[in-house]
Amino acid sequence: MRGRDPDATWSAAAPRVAFKEWAVICRALAAGRQDVILRKGGIVESDGGFRVEHDSFLLLPTFLHQSAESLVPEARDLLADIDADRPPSGTIVFRHAARVRESRRVESLRQLAGYRDRHVWSDAVVEERFHRWGDGVHLLVVDVARLRDPLTLPWHESYGGCRSWADLVDAPSI
Repeated sequence: MRGRDPDATWSAAAPRVAFKEWAVICRALAAGRQDVILRKGGIVESDGGFRVEHDSFLLLPTFLHQSAESLVPEARDLLADIDADRPPSGTIVFRHAARVRESRRVESLRQLAGYRDRHVWSDAVVEERFHRWGDGVHLLVVDVARLRDPLTLPWHESYGGCRSWADLVDAPSI
């Protein structure tokens, strides 16, 4: 799969912003089984829509809403022991960062079909995201790299909610 070099590490100062995504999708991205992110937007995002606000970010795994039915059958193994990735209460742990190689808005399900082998979401999830709040979805092609050392930060209330981006409070340079 494009977008992942298993030996790559984040070599520059890591961004102070995180992108929230299902933990299982973060696993797929980190393992090179996925190199695209499809995003409609979080409920609390301005104008109810997603914007590509950053071209590099830390991946913030989330544990809500993911399920086996949301994935293609051949990717359901990624859910095995997913709760082992859950950080201790009151903390968040970053293990990977991403850089956006390409981003665009896709206005046709036919166009999205060309990316079928580049993500692990089920067709039902893709169609639901595409049709929610009007047709279309943002597509980001990303490169993912492992951080040299995991970064653990205290959980901050501002990271919660249905939003894509989290500005990190007191994040050190990496």
